[in-house]
Amino acid sequence: MFQINWKLKSLLYKIFSQLKLNKTFYFIQKYVTKRSNVNIKSSVRSWKLHSENIKEHQIKTVLEIGAGKSLEQNIFFSYFFNNSLEQTVIDIKKMIDFDLVNEASKQISELLNVQKLKSVSSYDDLFNFYNIKYIAPYKTQNLIEEKKVFDLCVSTAALEHFSIKDLRTLFKDLDIVLKKGGYISAIIDYSDHYSHTDRNISELNFLKYSEKQWQNYNNTYLYQNRLRHDDYVKLLNEYKFITHKIIQGNIGKPPENLNEKFDLNNKNNFILWAYFFAINSNFRN
Repeated sequence: MFQINWKLKSLLYKIFSQLKLNKTFYFIQKYVTKRSNVNIKSSVRSWKLHSENIKEHQIKTVLEIGAGKSLEQNIFFSYFFNNSLEQTVIDIKKMIDFDLVNEASKQISELLNVQKLKSVSSYDDLFNFYNIKYIAPYKTQNLIEEKKVFDLCVSTAALEHFSIKDLRTLFKDLDIVLKKGGYISAIIDYSDHYSHTDRNISELNFLKYSEKQWQNYNNTYLYQNRLRHDDYVKLLNEYKFITHKIIQGNIGKPPENLNEKFDLNNKNNFILWAYFFAINSNFRN
């Protein structure tokens, strides 16, 4: 895996962001660092967690917010549920790469030992062959305006990239776009994402820094809110979501010089990931 000093990476991201070099950034990710390459092995467990609850609760319509470039999770659902699941994928900007979508389809069909569906080169193909509607740029507010509703909102390693303000907006909007008794199925990665490409720092390195200090390293390409497990539990409770299932990942080692913002005695601050399956109890729809 491509490795780079995390501070250098942060600086480069800031430069790309300020100069609006989006195409250059994605070119480097795809062809140089190959961070965009499809490798489904590490994701299958997450997909199966979602799939178990989709099947158990007879989910028919799914909304995903921020599915990335390859839509590999959505492609997995299409195969796993034999295209019976109606999926809508929205993002604040166009991220989809059809080459990566087709590579994901190839790997997943081999994993499940089923015939590969047709290759796609357009949004129409994606809908016709995989029952996936991809819309970007698009926000949950657009769904409200168009009066679209869903059984489930699914998310994998995305919510940690929302600001607290945007998270509140999302949960507020989900109260409207989810059907009566609608569900959230979410996997949240609490680790420092810079550690994924810099083995010289710990998985919780970013907990060393104050909010002001962290602003120097945070950026639009890899925004991390650093919210901890208890913060998400409080958010779900605040917006009347009742958790049916919580699975907590491993406990990481707190970094030296832990910032006072994070309580050393609260082990939940050092959980590396968690899975939530929750139902909306507001019943306003």
